[in-house]
Amino acid sequence: MLGVQLARIDFSLHLLPNPLVLLLLAGGIILFLAPSAFDQHADNMLRALLGMVILFAGYLILGLISPGAIGMGDVKLAAPVGLYLGYLGWTQLLYGGLLGFVLNGVITVMVVAQKGRKDTAEIAHGPSMVGATVIVALLVR
Repeated sequence: MLGVQLARIDFSLHLLPNPLVLLLLAGGIILFLAPSAFDQHADNMLRALLGMVILFAGYLILGLISPGAIGMGDVKLAAPVGLYLGYLGWTQLLYGGLLGFVLNGVITVMVVAQKGRKDTAEIAHGPSMVGATVIVALLVR
């Protein structure tokens, strides 16, 4: 539910509020720590933390290389997205990370074709990241 709210805010305001992103991240860590505290899914928690770091680092590099294309809000949102996808598995992390860019590319092409604009800075990337996470979580096994 929080991911949907973040996507809505990013779509309308081009802003991903830090408190909501941090709540999504902290909530995921707390929920994933519970089973690993009883030594049942410790490997999943480690993979989730590594996924969080990997996706965050990848987005950070992209954000620093091309600040107009990827905003720092998207970089921060990559941490919880990587956490959740990493918990599911390495395949899900890879597909989810790539699918976010594919979805955003399709949306950008549709907006440019519809409005005839060359400026794509108005396309929010957060909704594509959240959508890709949901799609991968539901469909990739």
